[in-house]
Amino acid sequence: MKCTDLVIQDHEILRRGLSILDGMVSKLEEGARIEIADVVSIMKFLRLFGDQYHQNTEENILFPALMCAAPQESALAQILSEHSEDRRLVNAIENALKFKVGIDFVRSSRQLSVLLRSHLDKEDTVLGLIAEKALSAAEDNLIVAEFTKNYIRPESCVNFSWLERKYTSKPTVTPLAPGREIARARGAVG
Repeated sequence: MKCTDLVIQDHEILRRGLSILDGMVSKLEEGARIEIADVVSIMKFLRLFGDQYHQNTEENILFPALMCAAPQESALAQILSEHSEDRRLVNAIENALKFKVGIDFVRSSRQLSVLLRSHLDKEDTVLGLIAEKALSAAEDNLIVAEFTKNYIRPESCVNFSWLERKYTSKPTVTPLAPGREIARARGAVG
């Protein structure tokens, strides 16, 4: 398994979280009430899995390796700037929740969903191409090992099945990557 395969699997999990957030926003726009605890759960997921695990792993492990191997790659700089914008929008959503400003919650959530979906699509395409050219098999394997060492299971952040049933049309299931299953069996993945 390649490091970009793990990144793409993370993206699928993040898209599930975004679908839940989108469903919450849609319910609010329809005049329905949503549970604050559910919003707190999805925001916890975006913080723990999306930022602290996924983006930090990219920024501290994958991107330095790609920049070392392909220093002229400008797409990486744009991807990094989008990480900052993502964090800003998550902060805006949390502030809207804290101060109970529904319109700001809806606006920031919609902006985050658009930005992050576009960002994930870009990473799915761009990172694979750069990694294919820039990384040897051994370098790729080292990155995979680092990714799996600190893996945060999404289920430890939020109950997707429950929230998907509640806020989306139907739940999806994204299994863990085989590399993560092996690492978890060895005790490396929590």
